[in-house]
Amino acid sequence: MARSDRQRRIRRAGVDACPGVGGNRWRTIILVTAAVLIGSAVLDIGVPVSTAHPGSVPARMKESAGTLVVDGHDYDQPTGCLTVRKVPRRIQVTNNTDQPVRVYLLPGCKGGVTNVVEPGGSATPLGASVQV
Repeated sequence: MARSDRQRRIRRAGVDACPGVGGNRWRTIILVTAAVLIGSAVLDIGVPVSTAHPGSVPARMKESAGTLVVDGHDYDQPTGCLTVRKVPRRIQVTNNTDQPVRVYLLPGCKGGVTNVVEPGGSATPLGASVQV
């Protein structure tokens, strides 16, 4: 049984109105891709540590007296950020300095602080970098 012209027009109008079908499909793919790229670029913008944690970073970083031991490696008088891993994992941190050590989730002291090891303390936090 053949369809009438009216049924064909209704069917065609319904298909053309559906997003992601026909010519609209590539437009939808391009728009979604652009939205993902823009969203990831916005999320990748870093906030300086001094802005994120007012007062937590001194104007001039002073050297810490003592040794920081991370996974068996000694760092004498460490200052600033030390990247110890490319990817986060449990690291053994022994703080033999006179200042607290912040352990960050990602390399470059990014991704948030996972633990603070006080002077004379030790911990096994998840992280990839440390800051004295």
